[in-house]
Amino acid sequence: MQCISPDWDVAEKIVACVTRREGGASEPPYHSLNFAKHVGDEERNVEQNRKLLAARLDPNLRWQWLQQNHGVETVIITEAAEPIRADGLLTREPGVVCCVLTADCLPVFFAAKDGSEIALVHAGWRGLAAGILENAVAKFASTTKDLCVWLGPAIGPCHFEVGAEVKAAFSSQAQSSAEKFALQSCFKATSNRQKTMADLYAIARIKLARLGLNNVQGGDHCTYCEAEEFYSFRREGITGRMLSMIYIDTVNRE
Repeated sequence: MQCISPDWDVAEKIVACVTRREGGASEPPYHSLNFAKHVGDEERNVEQNRKLLAARLDPNLRWQWLQQNHGVETVIITEAAEPIRADGLLTREPGVVCCVLTADCLPVFFAAKDGSEIALVHAGWRGLAAGILENAVAKFASTTKDLCVWLGPAIGPCHFEVGAEVKAAFSSQAQSSAEKFALQSCFKATSNRQKTMADLYAIARIKLARLGLNNVQGGDHCTYCEAEEFYSFRREGITGRMLSMIYIDTVNRE
């Protein structure tokens, strides 16, 4: 089992990663480290995969799962409970693990540099357009200059084909002519005049910059292209989900 961890300038007690697809118990087409129970995989395999990961970490961690719905809600939690219907989590409590599941959508990690608070959101294009990033940032006590962001693996602009309405949705949100040009530049023409190729990473960076967040890392993977590493709904249809997770370690490492 291998994970991808962010390279960002935050306190060592912040633990964050995205799982790769290998090293679990699930069988095709979910092979092999699927963490989602809603995609048709055998529940016993999903539970085994979750146990395999948990066995490598602090046994006292409390895991908070979501029922994601491509919305904009980020919930502040102080303790783990039953799955919450939302697309983001924020906590200031050590040992509470914020979990998001993806297979092309963009997981966005937030952390205060001093390790005092963290958040994780599930951002597809609908969530980005509707304000998931803005809603998450608004719930931080830290100022934006004290926050770091990491963009986890998502579908890249090479394979994310969308309709014209997606480009129009973002262009209409521009607050200046320069920002409108920048947002429109996130969409590249295709041979089909009704379609464009969208860059989720670039859109997220523009939205984060508008909020005053410029310490943004990541955004250098494509879940569609890297078939050995990641699940991709666009590529496979019936498939598993990677786990994005972040928590504040209960052991003060500094």
